Amino acid sequence: MKKTALVLLALVMSGCATGPGQSVEWITVRDTDQFTDKSTCGVTVGSFYTARGVYTVSNNYYPYIESANGELRVGIRSGGRFKIPVGNVQLRIDQNPAWTIATGETPVDYVPDGQLKAMQAYAGDAKQQQMLESTYKAAMQASVQAMSPFTAATGEKAEKILAQMKTGKVLIYRTLGLNQAASTTGEYALDQSLNKALADCGIK
Repeated sequence: MKKTALVLLALVMSGCATGPGQSVEWITVRDTDQFTDKSTCGVTVGSFYTARGVYTVSNNYYPYIESANGELRVGIRSGGRFKIPVGNVQLRIDQNPAWTIATGETPVDYVPDGQLKAMQAYAGDAKQQQMLESTYKAAMQASVQAMSPFTAATGEKAEKILAQMKTGKVLIYRTLGLNQAASTTGEYALDQSLNKALADCGIK
């Protein structure tokens, strides 16, 4: 499991919603994987803000910006303790054209070997084994991306989205289901708390 400097959990208590005088702010979340030592620093928002932390809710989606070992990621992730797949998403900053981020763009941190070794034992020569490995890993990657609890852009696309967010006023977003209506649009202000959280993560 990961240790999180600011734990984001599903809210199970009542009376902890954001109240008068409390505004939704962008916050910084740092993670370090205990097995790989891979470190990430992210910027996101929550549904509930208390003196003890910031909380997200299951079946809700939240925009996030992350630096994972130097790789910039910008997208949407699911909230709560038990994450659900996000699917394709759309983001729009102010009156700029909307960005669509597909699951196929989402970075994959880990693809399990599964039954690959057992299958290769019956594949014949080295060339057939290599072809099987390539096909198997491509299929597994597509499956992992489709079931991922976050959908994110990387590289130049992520940099362009972030540039708009840093100079924009409002972010709206939604998920795009397969053969079904899109999710309800979410909306967050792009205020000074975003710039502060980005600076805390060293994201430029």
